[in-house]
Amino acid sequence: MSAPFGSAVLRLATVAILMGVSLGVGCSSTEDRSADGVVTIEFWTIALGDAFADYINGMIDTYEAAHPDVRVKWVDVSGAEVSEKFLASLVGGSPPDLANLYDLPRFFEFDILADMDQLVSPADRDLRLDVFWHGMGQYQGTAYALPWYAGVTMMWYNRELFSQAGLDPDQPPTTIDEMLAFGRQIHERTGKFGVSWRLHPSLVAPAWALLRLDGVWPLFDAEHAHSTINTPLAHQVLQKWVDAYHDGVLPPEALAASHRDEVNWFIEGRCAMLPFAGGWITRYFDKTFEAKAVPVLQPRGALGLVPATNQVLVVPRMSTHKQQAVDFGLFITNDENQLEFSRRVAILASTKAASADAYFRREPATAEDRAHVLSALDIPNSFVMAPPDVPGWSRMEDVLYEEFARAMGGDQTVAQCLARVQRKWDHQLAFQ
Repeated sequence: MSAPFGSAVLRLATVAILMGVSLGVGCSSTEDRSADGVVTIEFWTIALGDAFADYINGMIDTYEAAHPDVRVKWVDVSGAEVSEKFLASLVGGSPPDLANLYDLPRFFEFDILADMDQLVSPADRDLRLDVFWHGMGQYQGTAYALPWYAGVTMMWYNRELFSQAGLDPDQPPTTIDEMLAFGRQIHERTGKFGVSWRLHPSLVAPAWALLRLDGVWPLFDAEHAHSTINTPLAHQVLQKWVDAYHDGVLPPEALAASHRDEVNWFIEGRCAMLPFAGGWITRYFDKTFEAKAVPVLQPRGALGLVPATNQVLVVPRMSTHKQQAVDFGLFITNDENQLEFSRRVAILASTKAASADAYFRREPATAEDRAHVLSALDIPNSFVMAPPDVPGWSRMEDVLYEEFARAMGGDQTVAQCLARVQRKWDHQLAFQ
């Protein structure tokens, strides 16, 4: 979903609220109770229906058997449509009761989501790894999401391209600066690109993420009254990425690529290194490529940590079945169900007990296993790559992307980019 469209729908939702569609009370997506007292809750997932229907339906059957007064209506939505459909359901007054959701920063400031700190007990919260509980669902100190499955970035690299470039294929980079230097040498000697990363806000590594990896954080003062982005360190970090882009470390499409393009660039042999969360991409490797592609730990920036992501479940404030929705969400994300999901696909669990299971310390039998184990190994060294929780961030992110893209394209210097971003951000903070 494009940022302008998302902003327009959010404005429409706000108008609807002002006209009487309350987000605190209202109609649920289903009837409150049937004649026999059974509550039906609507549960949305993102693109799990084709491959994991038996797993999802099995969990639903187990939960319903233990809770005869609750029925679960499962709806699977494509990733490209979920935010749009969720917003439309809010405006229409019939949202799901529990939903896996992207683009959370676009929803936080409108008070659309239920407060998980109030709905989830301290004991249940303590079962979750802190890095994920305080991950994607946090906004200004409050949790609005229940962590589900997770990923921690590791890196794939192409041994053959390393050798062709005169690099030791047994000595991959351990820092971001080394990664960029290796990428520069690869491009100079082979004509291939070094690193398969996308720099678009909705994708892998936008400009704010590049800054955060190298310790340029926070980007605002404590009161969210002024930006603090325009510093010598921020200039140094962004300049090295602009230089790397111009030197062929990144492919030209890195600024405007589509979903999973970076995976294709790596598998096609167009790029030598792919920072990535996990090993599921091995399903697309042919036998020849399997011999070239090697998983290793993710190179570190100055922060010393690696980025993580986590899928989350949210409950709209409009739901009249919040407690049932949270209870079902806690069941979906419990140790047993997360561990079972992790055995089916190369993801990580977000609970303490499940993530400590011997399965994540197993002796790897395949490259996919090795990638999975490496990701799990780095959980203690990870942080969730969540954007700033400043009000109005969606528009601010667009501003940063637009100005950074101009610097990458040579239309302005990095100094001009940072000055313009700070001026525009401060203006927005003053008048929003």
